[in-house]
Order: sequence, then structure tokens, then C-alpha cells
Amino acid sequence: QQSDGTKELELAEQNNSGVSGTATLREADGGVEVTLNMRGLPEAGVEHINHFHGGGRCADYEAGEDIPITIPLTTVIANQDGTGSATTTLPDVTLDQLLDQRQERIIVFHAKQEEGVAVPPPIACADVNPTPGETTTKTERTVVAKESTEAPLPKSGGPVVSWAPSVLLPAAVLVLGFGVLAFAVLRRR
Repeated sequence: QQSDGTKELELAEQNNSGVSGTATLREADGGVEVTLNMRGLPEAGVEHINHFHGGGRCADYEAGEDIPITIPLTTVIANQDGTGSATTTLPDVTLDQLLDQRQERIIVFHAKQEEGVAVPPPIACADVNPTPGETTTKTERTVVAKESTEAPLPKSGGPVVSWAPSVLLPAAVLVLGFGVLAFAVLRRR
């Protein structure tokens, strides 16, 4: 369901987990705020990782297809009553970019992290940008999506970041550090 600057998605259970919830995507200053509200979590105090994946649908992921993680979200910790929530702000992203039809996107909510398992199995999932008229959850809810007019997000899911700042800043810090070290050594002589 989408209204001015907000989109609400239903996370449907996966793998007969009994876990479901909502994801509210809301335009915020400089980005998009993503709030997950989950219910049916089986064990209090357990941390559940969750994130956007790009390049597939929830049905594909539940069937075992490898759909890469594109945007990590804040971990949800289960409460005593089986609920849990967390909010993440995605900087420099618009709602239209997340909902863009040019790349399929899902939000996956994972089971408890087990030792020796890199990524736990999914226990709830939402198709973020289904094809218009496509049914996306087990409750047979139909979501109508609009076509985006903005540039799509890169395949990584986040904004394009130039390599220059990530190389130049550490280089500048190293040069400054060596300068201070050289000054200290020369001063002691």
C-alpha cells in the first residue's frame, strides 16, 4: 500500500516459520526510513538479521535461489511477546529508486544465527517492487506499483560511490602521519 512518500509491505512467513510482519518505507530527510515490525518470533532475545536482496522474488529465495544481499538493515531483537522492530535510514536513496521496476528487490528476515551457518534461512519475506497487479503474499494481497522516473539504483543496491574519496583520504592520513613521525624523529636529534 503506497501513499504520499510511504509504502507499506507485508512480510509473509517462509519455511512454515509462523513469523510475519510489516515493512514501512518512508521518505525521510536525505533518504528512506525502513521500519520493520515483526510478530511470531519464536525466542526472546534472539537477534535476527535482515536486508534487501536484489534480483529475484520471495518465492525464488524460499526455493533456494541465491539472490545477493544489496542493502543491510538494522538487526531486530525478539521481545518476550514474540514481537520485534527496528528502523534503518538509507541515506541518498529515494523511495522511487527502491520501488523501481527495473530491478526486482525483496526484504528478507532471517532465522536465528547458528554456528557454522553463514546466512540463516529466511523466515519472512516481502517483494518490494512486484509487477503491477502481482500477488505478493499468502494473504492474496495485490500491490499496485508505479513506474519510477528516476535513475535506478546500481546493482549493489546503494548509491554509486566514487573510488577517489576512499583512496585519497587514507593516503592523505598516511602522509600526514609520516610527516608528524619524521618531525618527531628529527626534533629528538
